Amino acid sequence: MNILAADTSSQALSVALKTDSFFEERTSMGRSLQHSERLVPTVLELCKDAGITSQEVELLACTRGPGSFTGLRIGMAALKGMAYGLEKPLVSVSTMEVLANCVPCFDGAVVTVMDAKKQRWYLAVFEKKTSAPATRIMADTDGTEADLMKVLEPYDRILVTSPDAELFAPVLQNIYGTKKTVISDAVSARATSLSLIDCAVRKYEKDGADDIGQGPVYLRKSDAEIALEEKLKSKDGEKTNG
Repeated sequence: MNILAADTSSQALSVALKTDSFFEERTSMGRSLQHSERLVPTVLELCKDAGITSQEVELLACTRGPGSFTGLRIGMAALKGMAYGLEKPLVSVSTMEVLANCVPCFDGAVVTVMDAKKQRWYLAVFEKKTSAPATRIMADTDGTEADLMKVLEPYDRILVTSPDAELFAPVLQNIYGTKKTVISDAVSARATSLSLIDCAVRKYEKDGADDIGQGPVYLRKSDAEIALEEKLKSKDGEKTNG
């Protein structure tokens, strides 16, 4: 199967193409707003290198969040446009599920983490047994390390994985000390792309393509939404006082 995958959940744009005889992943670093300029040209370059046309892509996959608000909107809009134009199925996968399944072989709890700024993290927890797919045991959360304590209590071995793993793993290690083993795994863009493709294929075989109404999944309001709400509240207050 020819599968095109794009991860736009962070400042890095990752686009990958996998066929029966070809796999390549390309990463572009920069601001999320620039994803829209690079995504489609990268797709066309990969198709050319693989010796196929875009019409020969059979499945499209993307991350749906959590992550960068702007990046996720751009990625899903672009992939939806391709899916519609090419008449091909699109499957979106939780960013956290993709990160958890980057781990090839582990026994214990896998904590997926992304720096959400403002002294908070996007977090989820999965259970991993050897090389089997990760099983979710905690929903995607906008929180802190305190939100993990009860979920991680039964596990002696904890693996923290994501590009931000090296920032968060010491936080857990300071809490547990020698009581638990905390391992850090800063996954590569290549590993993330392969995991996204695997997760998308499993999801497509089980549930089919995304519903047309599926959009990015955000765990908090954007700064722009918060600012607008505060502005509206301020105006309502002025009317009331007036």
